[in-house]
Amino acid sequence: MKTEIEQIQSLLEQFRRPTPEGEEYQNRLAEEFEIILQQRFTDYFLKIRLILDLNEDIPHMTRGSAGSSLVCYLMGITDVDPIEWNIPLARFLNPHRDDLPDVDIDIPHHKQELAMQRVFDRWPTQSARISNYVLYREKSAKREAAKRLGAKGKLPKDIDYAKLGVDEQEATRIERKLMGKKRCISKHCGGVLVFDRALPKSLFRDDNLILLDKNEVEDLEHLKVDILANRGLSQLLEIDPHTRLDAYPKQDERVSDLLCRGDVLGVTQGESPTMKRLFRALQPTGVEDCVFASALVRPVAMEGRRKASWFRDWSEKGIQKNAIVYEDDAIHKIMKLIGISPYEADMYRRAFAKKNEEKMMQFMARLGDHPDKHDIYEQMQSLSGFGLCRAHAVNLGRLIWALAYHKVYNPKEFWRACLKHCQGSYARWVYRNEAKRAGWDLRELGFDNWITEDPVESFKQHGAWNSPGFLPNMGLQNLFLDKFQFAGIVANSRVFKSDSKNYIHFITLGVGEGRYVDLVVDRPVKYARDSVVVGEGQMWTKDNSNYLKVKRKNVKAMPIDQYA
Repeated sequence: MKTEIEQIQSLLEQFRRPTPEGEEYQNRLAEEFEIILQQRFTDYFLKIRLILDLNEDIPHMTRGSAGSSLVCYLMGITDVDPIEWNIPLARFLNPHRDDLPDVDIDIPHHKQELAMQRVFDRWPTQSARISNYVLYREKSAKREAAKRLGAKGKLPKDIDYAKLGVDEQEATRIERKLMGKKRCISKHCGGVLVFDRALPKSLFRDDNLILLDKNEVEDLEHLKVDILANRGLSQLLEIDPHTRLDAYPKQDERVSDLLCRGDVLGVTQGESPTMKRLFRALQPTGVEDCVFASALVRPVAMEGRRKASWFRDWSEKGIQKNAIVYEDDAIHKIMKLIGISPYEADMYRRAFAKKNEEKMMQFMARLGDHPDKHDIYEQMQSLSGFGLCRAHAVNLGRLIWALAYHKVYNPKEFWRACLKHCQGSYARWVYRNEAKRAGWDLRELGFDNWITEDPVESFKQHGAWNSPGFLPNMGLQNLFLDKFQFAGIVANSRVFKSDSKNYIHFITLGVGEGRYVDLVVDRPVKYARDSVVVGEGQMWTKDNSNYLKVKRKNVKAMPIDQYA
């Protein structure tokens, strides 16, 4: 066993950055070393650094809470300085917890298999990929029960035992028995285990998969690292493989203007209609606002953040002061409310996130007669959704900002990289048409078999076209006052269930070169890939975003050759 001094020295030898001067950095480093030694995590940090060294030719960024650690920053595991970003350590390392810290590494998606294979080659018989257990849920259990009782052929989505001619009572018994049981085994999206000793080959499948899922790995306290694929990172590094995320200018007027307009198409992880609307509402001035936005769109704390009024008022001092945007905000709030350390505060945060009722009630008891006790409880309860720590948001926000920077300053290369690496939520024609607008002849990008003389025929056959201009007879026309007539092709489509349990269809239509309009339809609209969607709606301007509110009876879809 190494002495504590030897362990600290082994970590110091792996530092890739000099320790910044100042008492705050020195105190934080001493605090982290103490916890690492106390929890016996030295080898974990060294092994993570070794995995990165094995893949030193593959750029990476971290997601999750690893950016909360100064040691991780100095070792080059992450590029987030937790002192600069005011990130508490407790979200990553906590002496009150006995689980291993979690380090998730994002790499370009097309390099993921290579990076994993290098780990397997370095530790043969000691490393493996984690399994993912797919469990029976209501629909899959019904389907399996029906099949076991003789149902043949293609089964409908909504299983009705009586219509299928199977014994309803027996089918229900089988269904209940299957619920929650293991249905099949697949590969975890990136979880890799590295053991301290060789394991029997019988524990591994031929594809180096071990029959343990992430929950079993956590229970058994095995070393795990997630090597995850990130298409946004692939896109960025295709454009510029040399500039680190933290090296881009933190403010830029042209980039800010692009984001304020919501011109985020092609900006991977920042291009969704929700992000577009959010950027228009927030009017970002720099990278910090992108960090803030990346946390807001996650399905996390505070229901109010989903409301347009919250987006409008987010910058008011009171909202910013009291809102729980990051998980770290909850830690800070709990610390101040009951006067405890950040480590103990994180345990209460985790209790609300995991719905540990005993610990939750303990926290409420310690609040005493606080005048805002009810509101505090409501806020903390909302932490049971997926949470985003500040360190994670920093990297996501930086990635969005860097891609937006290249969309402004290197548009042609930006779109080439987008077509090569990214699979966003928009239709294929959108990315290809935007690349064409940026100056590319699509035949230069490998689409040389397209029909270019007739754009309508090309769109029908290939889902895009290479000829100049937009498809004919598309557009948005003001009829009178706030009434508009539209005709366009679907760029993006999402159906959501509203609070009243009705389904609302959000459709983004392309109506011209670089022109898009957002429809909010009160019922779903059926359309095909080569459809034109036409109709009338009322312009609804809110949060600096333009939408057309459309009634289902006033919109229809038809094949493009019929319309043209």
